[in-house]
Amino acid sequence: MTSIGRPRKYMPIINQLDPHTLYTPAMIAQIAIDQSQPLTEAQRKQTYTRVRITLGRYSNTHDFPDEGDGMVTLKGQAPCPAWFGWRWQK
Repeated sequence: MTSIGRPRKYMPIINQLDPHTLYTPAMIAQIAIDQSQPLTEAQRKQTYTRVRITLGRYSNTHDFPDEGDGMVTLKGQAPCPAWFGWRWQK
């Protein structure tokens, strides 16, 4: 049985991740935005939020460790857990 849904939709982006680099859902969402067709500001915000939430749920449903594989600090945000690319690609 093949998985259906948004995480499957984002697999082309996830498959491009470096297996040995830490990524948060927000970082992957930004990669998706950067690779997408030109979007209006409203579309960018909606797409970014949709991808980030979907990947946050993906990390929970696939039993990623709560503490992450490491911590990443994004500009304007507190440090948050991140996981190696290989974990996203499993």
